[in-house]
Amino acid sequence: MRRRRPEISGSWVGLFALLMLTCAGLWGCNDGLSDEDRRTLQTPKVEAFFNSTGTRRGNAGDLKPDDFLIERIDHAQSTIDVAAYGFEHQGIADALIRAYERGVDLRFVGDPTHLSDYGYEQMLDRHIPMQVGNEYSIMHLKTFIIDGRFVFTGTGNITPTGFGRNNNNWVWMESEPLARDFTEEFEQMFQGEFSAAKESTNSINTYQIGDTTVEAYFSPQEQAMDRLLHEVRSVDTSIHFQIFAFTKNEVGGAFVRKHRQLMEANRQAAQNGNLDPDWEQQSPRSWPKKVTGVLDRSQVHGNGQYHEGYRMSAFGIPMRYDANDNSVQPGDYQAGGGRLHTKTMILDAGTEDARVITGSFNWSSSATTSNDEIMLILRGEEITDRFMSMFDNIWNNSRPLSDGLCYYLEPPRARCGDEVNPGDVVISEVHWDGWNGRVDPSDHTGALEDRDLVSNDEFLELYNTTDEPIDMSMWTVTNGQDFVLGFPPGTTIMPGEYFLVADHNLEPYSENRPQRGTHAFTEPDFTLNTANDPRFPRLNLKNASLHLELRNVARSLEQPAIDVVGDNGTPYAGGRELTCSGSSCQVEANYSMERTIPESGPVPDGTDPSSWSAATRMPDLMTHIAEPYRDIIVATPGMQNSSSASSGQQ
Repeated sequence: MRRRRPEISGSWVGLFALLMLTCAGLWGCNDGLSDEDRRTLQTPKVEAFFNSTGTRRGNAGDLKPDDFLIERIDHAQSTIDVAAYGFEHQGIADALIRAYERGVDLRFVGDPTHLSDYGYEQMLDRHIPMQVGNEYSIMHLKTFIIDGRFVFTGTGNITPTGFGRNNNNWVWMESEPLARDFTEEFEQMFQGEFSAAKESTNSINTYQIGDTTVEAYFSPQEQAMDRLLHEVRSVDTSIHFQIFAFTKNEVGGAFVRKHRQLMEANRQAAQNGNLDPDWEQQSPRSWPKKVTGVLDRSQVHGNGQYHEGYRMSAFGIPMRYDANDNSVQPGDYQAGGGRLHTKTMILDAGTEDARVITGSFNWSSSATTSNDEIMLILRGEEITDRFMSMFDNIWNNSRPLSDGLCYYLEPPRARCGDEVNPGDVVISEVHWDGWNGRVDPSDHTGALEDRDLVSNDEFLELYNTTDEPIDMSMWTVTNGQDFVLGFPPGTTIMPGEYFLVADHNLEPYSENRPQRGTHAFTEPDFTLNTANDPRFPRLNLKNASLHLELRNVARSLEQPAIDVVGDNGTPYAGGRELTCSGSSCQVEANYSMERTIPESGPVPDGTDPSSWSAATRMPDLMTHIAEPYRDIIVATPGMQNSSSASSGQQ
């Protein structure tokens, strides 16, 4: 229960705080201010703050957001409610202690994994009312509610890194109705109700604050992701995004669909003479309609193929990755900082419907279904212009994906980016029909026979035709309709190497029932396994319409792919060999489709049926097929193709 304070009307609290701040140096005292200027300063509005972290230690700009927050805490009159995930900022923690010691009612909600943070320890040492929760996910808010009237929230944790080394943004909003909405969310968590235990309040979600319309959605109970997807689908001209964690496939899919729609609108404008015919050769920032953005490189690395950047790259969405190297150990973006930590998109910039989506809400399943989060939609010309200025700053200091993710081997140096040409790497073998004649437990038929031998595994094999290592960071294989796979940063194929990509479909892991089954292919260079995480895609090679494109992220969709296989018709070779009696058929063997790899000269066109043949049984080349499957699968995964071996080719 809060301590009693003298009653002060909300309007006088706000006026007093604003006047105090005016002469405390926030805007600077100016005896020459007109009455109209002073009324402007006292008008409720939304203020946006951005930290200028620089691209390395030593060139960071003026970091005002934490100074601003400390000053507002120092002028709090009655109450402060704080919900903070990471809380290591000594200056902000000390300001809260000063407020508490002068009689301000202070309450704190946090995440149990951060109890050793400096700010948490200061709260505990003084027995300040605290609740921590969301044991199985995270309480991810970074929010301050002051005097029941002011709200400060954003993308950055309350840490030196959040304010000083990671790119972040915050907003300061003055609105009693909005503050009540945030307080209702806070009260639920303070009473021990987190994540799915929270209920949606009766708030209206939408608030007019000066010239900005603010919509506030708390996750998971207020369908923030549904609202985000609605806004993306409603875009008419542009999406500019900066994102930290991006594993939500619905958002990636919505971006791809919107990209295709806007690109078609640009092409139509060019055909009608309303746009430069060479518009696609220009910087994406100059395109009139676009989806474009900047990715955090630590998430691209850490999330691997879960990251939606791979799929969006496969379909030509122009993206860059952040160049923030302002970490504790410069050059190591995993060492405390140097992250593009924003979760922000700017929609229809420069139009009457311009808006910004931001907050603690990452575009991930955890943020959608289990974390405690806030997502804001800010509508208004001035606020959107401020966010666009920061986007331009981040974009101009970012790096192309291919350059930023290319790894170098010394010696020799790996080729990467635009140094790689079509045909340098080819798809050399495809096992497109994973059926092995046995029951597959993933079909959920209930059949249990031969459990240790079931598999419907598939594979792709790549071949480096050059005499140099080639870096395949963020390269993709796509069928042109949906995403197939992407290679994480650091993936390298050595000269003359066969590179095996295997798809393992095992049963989901259980503590009470060890994972059974033997996958068909061994010693892969890259593995897909969807059983334990449904976000992870399968190869999903289509038996009736085979078409695959191997794409280098450095090459636009208008440029030829590194390699193309198939023509959207039936596969050229391979598949099941059946013996039938009446209406009953039995699989005798299942063959992969091998490409002719000549001893010298270019590899034949992958869209020419004559370039392919079914593998032949050569035991010395089948060592990467698990023993139980060698009687039915005929292939040479990760090894020289049987057609080349039989002719004495390399």
